[in-house]
Amino acid sequence: MNIQRKLPERRLGIASFVIAMMLACSPFTATAGEVLAGFTEDFANVNGTRLHYVLGGKGNAVVLLHGYAQTSHMWNPLMPLLATNHTVIVPDLRGAGDSSKPESGYDKKNMAVDIHELITSLGFNRVSVVGHDIGLMVAYAYAAQFP
Repeated sequence: MNIQRKLPERRLGIASFVIAMMLACSPFTATAGEVLAGFTEDFANVNGTRLHYVLGGKGNAVVLLHGYAQTSHMWNPLMPLLATNHTVIVPDLRGAGDSSKPESGYDKKNMAVDIHELITSLGFNRVSVVGHDIGLMVAYAYAAQFP
């Protein structure tokens, strides 16, 4: 009986591994310093810090927030797919990638203000926010402050 219950869980684990490997080997992967076709990169001075971000696509805006010890580049496999129907905004959170590394201000509430000011500076007043790992904590703080 236990074997039958564990087989579907194992299949899901294998499927997740295969999908992760496919994304890692995707032709959309890039190394630091490369910008995907159809995207531009820039900097914005917001909330007392300088944020690096990548922008591309057209349509309803979606913001992708990376995880701990990662940068905006982690989203490279998904960005071109989302850009077909969305404006994709992918910042490096403060302290990561090409964004500045201030002495303080790393609480998630403050980092959410960074993202809100970035979005506002780009002319958007409504966005969908997607977060991974630490980015999810920032997304949660964003939703709480800017519903």
